[in-house]
Amino acid sequence: MCRGPIRGIAVGMVLAMLPLTFCPAGPQARAEGGVVQTTARYLINMHGLHVLTANVGYRLGINAYSGIAQVQTAGFFGLFVQTDMRMQGSGQFLANGQAEPAQYDSAGTYNHEQSHLHMTYQAGVPQITVQEPPIGTREKVTPEERAGAQDIVALLVGLVHQMQTHNRCDESPQKLFDGLRLSVLSLRNTGVERPPSSASHAWGNDSVTCNFVLQQVKGFTANGQFSKLRQPQIGRVWFENIPNIGMSVVRLEVEHPKMGHIVMRLDETPKQVP
Repeated sequence: MCRGPIRGIAVGMVLAMLPLTFCPAGPQARAEGGVVQTTARYLINMHGLHVLTANVGYRLGINAYSGIAQVQTAGFFGLFVQTDMRMQGSGQFLANGQAEPAQYDSAGTYNHEQSHLHMTYQAGVPQITVQEPPIGTREKVTPEERAGAQDIVALLVGLVHQMQTHNRCDESPQKLFDGLRLSVLSLRNTGVERPPSSASHAWGNDSVTCNFVLQQVKGFTANGQFSKLRQPQIGRVWFENIPNIGMSVVRLEVEHPKMGHIVMRLDETPKQVP
């Protein structure tokens, strides 16, 4: 899993919130004989510069889900750091509507260094079956501590499912485990408002907003006793009901302890394909 600072952002912050960027299936999403795939592209800016692009795709059915995201460095920033990471996961919905993950996989490169993580779930506990490079001297997260934790795709599904069915964020704290770090995500519904003027696009409707706090609680590096990453990451997410697609994240802002203000925004209207 990710070691460098940009990979830490891609998986630790941006990808932890990519669960919010997968759009729930809209009224045309459930085609005869299966579930169509919805695709969307998001641009991630830091200090006003476009540094990462996330292309996502998902199939969200009545009882099962699958999703995939590809995150790559972009623009001028790509001349100095090159990141190309792919994350995918699948699982099912429980009777109470919560997502139950079955497996998760991430793989890719950061400045020519390869990484690969594969996890399966047994009785609600993520089990690591592949981890390259090894965890090293980083603080370990025990099976007991990660019990009930979800990967980013499973967390995504539960959040958008709640937004789709109840037009609200799920305010129950959720544990997130990415193979190295254990974090807790808390959300709070904050009502309806227009997105910032810079976020206006073709859809341009009022947004349902949720504030969130993402905080790493375990899995720090050996010298991370005073790490800034122990600080909570505070942000806001804007959902809009896009015609024929459904409630979708159109914008996300967060204050990262090391990288400062990060903005992720939907670049174009999502598409649906068989």
